[in-house]
Amino acid sequence: MPKRVGYLYDKMVDRDFIRAVIQEAAKGRRSRKDIAPVLADLDGYVEKTYELVASESFVPSEPKIREIYDESSEKHRKIKMVPFWPDGVIQWMLVTAMKPVLMRGMHPWSCASIPGRGGKRIHKKIRGALRNDPKGTKYAAELDVAQYYPSISGKRLIWALARKIKDKRFLRTVYSIIESCGGGLAIGYYICQWLANFYLEPLDRYIMTLPGVKYMTRYMDNITLLGPNKKQLHKARKLVAAFMQQRLGLSMKANWQIYPTAKRMVSAVGYRFSRTHVILRKRNFLRFTRQCRRVKKRLDAGKPIMFAQASGLLSRAGQLKHCNSHTIRVKYIDPIGVKHLKEVVRNESKRRQRAQQRFLAGGAA
Repeated sequence: MPKRVGYLYDKMVDRDFIRAVIQEAAKGRRSRKDIAPVLADLDGYVEKTYELVASESFVPSEPKIREIYDESSEKHRKIKMVPFWPDGVIQWMLVTAMKPVLMRGMHPWSCASIPGRGGKRIHKKIRGALRNDPKGTKYAAELDVAQYYPSISGKRLIWALARKIKDKRFLRTVYSIIESCGGGLAIGYYICQWLANFYLEPLDRYIMTLPGVKYMTRYMDNITLLGPNKKQLHKARKLVAAFMQQRLGLSMKANWQIYPTAKRMVSAVGYRFSRTHVILRKRNFLRFTRQCRRVKKRLDAGKPIMFAQASGLLSRAGQLKHCNSHTIRVKYIDPIGVKHLKEVVRNESKRRQRAQQRFLAGGAA
């Protein structure tokens, strides 16, 4: 076992560290109602945070719960939200302090909610494996963890963290946040996405020791396995389910699938992969075409494109760069024009930036 790390809490009791974390946490959302006042009085909030951390008096706030419909997974999710200060700042400080420790043992193909490790990374891995190793990728398995965030045991998680970190003050603060989630981990907490990824680290290492598993990727709790033998993948699937249950207290979803990649495309991170090409998943494509039609309808009626529509469509158009999509671009994107969409976003961004500058300067927005 690697040497455990200590003195992480001491890193947090530093005004320069606190200032840097607040500025980093506020990037891209500086005009938010609960963030703008903190930035307007940065020195004062740095001092308040310092006193809070130095006296070990931080108590997690009661989260506000908001239910949303997640279109990508077609599920209703309960999002828990806490104020930017002190909760958000403390969570960012904890993650910043322990990030090197978490990254040290992380599997290279464990992705999601980690800078530089998004869906694009898994996209390249699966596409490359299918194209370059036909014999080693004859079969694919798609596995998922049932109710992952709510099912995580706080005590198991903190014990797993204690095997890497020996700072008791630091662990106490992390555990107080885990306890405030009200069972499992909270969707919406910055620290929880890091802890959720860390909790499956033993599973990642175990999967790669199983015979018949040549390639493995994990996007949070969605696991994709590739191998040359169907029977071995079935055995691996059973062993993975047993490991989840016995070691992690989790259960595998019943909708697992194992199939030949020659007859069916591998589905992951919003795309479908074959040996020769990559396409969008059907429901992602349908959402994209509907959004294009709505924007085109406004243009034809002589109405301006709304900022939300332009930014959303640009985001979906960006997905087309990573798949075979020439015909789709010609049919749906070219009649609208990417330059037009970018102009809408650029003008609105400038307007918001000017309003924020007036607010911070004490003027009326």
